[in-house]
Amino acid sequence: MKIGMMTRWNVPCGVSVHAEPLGRAWVEMGHKLKIFAPIEWQVPQTQEDEPYVARCYRLDSGWRDWEGFFLNPLPFLEEDYDFFVIQNLELMPLPELFRIFPKIKEKAKTVLVIHEGKAPNDPYFYQFEPDAVVCFDERYLGYLSKIYPEEKIFIIPYVCHPIMHGDKFEARFELGLPLDKKIIFNYGVGVDRNAYLIPTVERLAQRYPILFLVLTHQEEQFELFEALAQKYKFVELRKGIASAKRIYTYLHASDVTIFHKPPAQAIVVSSTVFECLGAGCPILVLDSNFVETLSKEVIKYKNFEEMGERLIDIFEGKEYVKESLKAAEAYVMNNSSYEIAKKFIALFESLSVKVKVPTFSEINAPQTTVVPPGGIAVT
Repeated sequence: MKIGMMTRWNVPCGVSVHAEPLGRAWVEMGHKLKIFAPIEWQVPQTQEDEPYVARCYRLDSGWRDWEGFFLNPLPFLEEDYDFFVIQNLELMPLPELFRIFPKIKEKAKTVLVIHEGKAPNDPYFYQFEPDAVVCFDERYLGYLSKIYPEEKIFIIPYVCHPIMHGDKFEARFELGLPLDKKIIFNYGVGVDRNAYLIPTVERLAQRYPILFLVLTHQEEQFELFEALAQKYKFVELRKGIASAKRIYTYLHASDVTIFHKPPAQAIVVSSTVFECLGAGCPILVLDSNFVETLSKEVIKYKNFEEMGERLIDIFEGKEYVKESLKAAEAYVMNNSSYEIAKKFIALFESLSVKVKVPTFSEINAPQTTVVPPGGIAVT
């Protein structure tokens, strides 16, 4: 198949975390892929772009007069593709994209991947008429069914990074980390929230040799963690950006990674958690709507006291921690990049047939899935 995808790419954000493993799986499966990515000017890239990436627009940040253009239509119009996927339409340069969207629809079936946690305010959003709309779980159906016909809405779970095991001591040696400490790994956008965990970790540091390792590329957070490292000797800051492969080396070196994010007033998923599930490292998370669709795959806490108890259990290798790792691996096996890529291909094939859109059971389903009202689950 020939697939075009408009998305952020090779940057540390949730959209890119979803798009990259999906797109690369398509390439590995033998499909032709063209990525239409924005020109990034505030966020450093995690790696160099692949040959199939064209950077030809800017995200809608209000800066519409940068170097003379906001969206270059030529790559969209000249490239050959039969399916066109847009990841997170709300962030795109909507007026400019809307002008060329009819031309895109003339040659390709169009699919929106919904990252928006609530109905957008921009009226342009509602003028796009895609052939299909993909959301990650049933929670999105409440507002999407008011915008799109029910037969156009499909559920395809958020993609997971493929399972990638590693040796703890080899990873620590490669990263220059101590071999004799319990390492608590923190990374991602908004890692400054984890500063609230320091007092609890300090109490545990009286019982265990601990390293609270922070990796961030956000310069505004450097000063915070540099100050914390001066006061708390168990805190270590590493500056810079890392590819998914490098992140996995850190995960292999660590005893636990923490995701501390309070509830949001919207439908949300944790791209960080889905990216980390395949590493074989326990994931400790604040119990919020970011992880409400996950169960034993992660270890949840409701408050700092409970977080401390969970850390002790992880350090001591309690049985439920081992069960969590098994559940995480099983989840990734069902929702790895290759499996999710196949679900999208099944959806594309269904859009190519000029008949009634098939039900989920007519699209190859490897496991039993309940079809929620107002949507078709592609599993």
